[in-house]
Amino acid sequence: MEISKIDQREGIENIVKFAIEKKPLSIKVLNVGKQTLITDYFIIIMGSTNIHLRAIADNIKENTKKYGSNVWHVEGYENGKWILLDYVDIVVHIFDENTYYYYDIESLWGDVPKETIELED
Repeated sequence: MEISKIDQREGIENIVKFAIEKKPLSIKVLNVGKQTLITDYFIIIMGSTNIHLRAIADNIKENTKKYGSNVWHVEGYENGKWILLDYVDIVVHIFDENTYYYYDIESLWGDVPKETIELED
């Protein structure tokens, strides 16, 4: 599989858009690039059930592929409590509610720029 790095701004906008289509509970974008070498951005998404998390992940994977961006690595899909989609420069974390609060990834990156995406009810 060829790894394709995606344009970050467009990639973030598309990933957020595709996640919103599946009605997540919350979405946050963290700019971690100045704090770590592993990636530039984390997109943290909270869903409800394992089926909901998989639906969000599937929608992101299928639609980013249409834009020429293949996910490099996927973790946690079978478990469905924390799904990770790695696009190299952008890493998407999709959590169920309990796992989201248990790991509280945002507090680990407390000093990085964050954006909370406003979702419609």
